[in-house]
Amino acid sequence: PPEYTRDRKHRERLAREARAAACFTHEAIATVYALEEIDGELYIASELVHGETLRAELARGPVPPDRLVSTLVDVASGLSAAHSHTVIHRDLKPENIIRRTDGHIKILDFGLARFTDPDVRTITRMTEPGTAPGTPGYMEPEQLGCGTIDARTDLFAFGILSCELATGEHPF
Repeated sequence: PPEYTRDRKHRERLAREARAAACFTHEAIATVYALEEIDGELYIASELVHGETLRAELARGPVPPDRLVSTLVDVASGLSAAHSHTVIHRDLKPENIIRRTDGHIKILDFGLARFTDPDVRTITRMTEPGTAPGTPGYMEPEQLGCGTIDARTDLFAFGILSCELATGEHPF
């Protein structure tokens, strides 16, 4: 919405999301095609993904075992691709993953992503002092305590996600 993209911090987060998701392509990550500014408004042009979030799927119960493994393999593959490009998602949760109509998944929302490569200076710290970005129920203790952010951040969230998809309930 315009009121969102007029705010400097929100514009930076939107730009961060576009840069993080556009720096590589992978079948398990929604493709970002462009970040455009038109008449002072900022837009992300991205892949249209038909399907439903894993959160919506979880409302019906745990993911059946025969579908669970392929779902987790797809998520792990997408995270591996992001990590190989020094991108940490930092907000992996069922709401940010869509199961496409063909059954495969797409990871969305790189708005909190962080590059771990010290040579990449396109991402600035957007987090307010004393706060931790992300969704507390999926955050590793180090992320909550302002510790080191690296691939383990996403792996912790992946473990929570795996348990939740398998049982239908958040482990904590």
